Amino acid sequence: MIDIHCHILPEIDDGPKSIEDSVYLAKVAVEEGIHTIIATPHHKNGRYINPKAKILEKVIELNDRLKNEKVPLTILPGQETAIHGEMLEGYEKGEILTLNATQYLFVELPSTHVPRYTEQLIFDLQLKGIIPIIVHPERNQEIVEQPDRLYQLVKKGALAQITASSVVGGFGEKTKGFFRAINGG
Repeated sequence: MIDIHCHILPEIDDGPKSIEDSVYLAKVAVEEGIHTIIATPHHKNGRYINPKAKILEKVIELNDRLKNEKVPLTILPGQETAIHGEMLEGYEKGEILTLNATQYLFVELPSTHVPRYTEQLIFDLQLKGIIPIIVHPERNQEIVEQPDRLYQLVKKGALAQITASSVVGGFGEKTKGFFRAINGG
């Protein structure tokens, strides 16, 4: 199994506070049947700034540690970038990281609304060959109240990634109900 959205890198966002904690999480992931994780630390979310080079360095460090401790897990680089007006420029400057150097890019919306420029940014990213993935849309108040907002983004070529805990009610019944609604029942 592959986990495509995980905050496993130590000391760079709201994930593990130490490399020992990262190794512990890696061992638990392996016990759950996971063999590969894409590390996706927060970037430009108002609290954390984790450019591509920093993430790549941390991925190498953690993979080396896992290899030394014989933990059969591979960490791949990624990033959970908060949507912002200069996102395309950040990508062009090499600060924004797609999921393991593919065409897929995590885009995090604010929790309260969908910025007016979202559709245009998604279009501009697509012109660069990037497929935006809206992460945890079920945590966005505007999308929960107006699911058609997500539908329109997906209709225009974006993908969406729902958090597993949301599906089983880990973020409350309202969020679980949203997931059921967007999946037809």
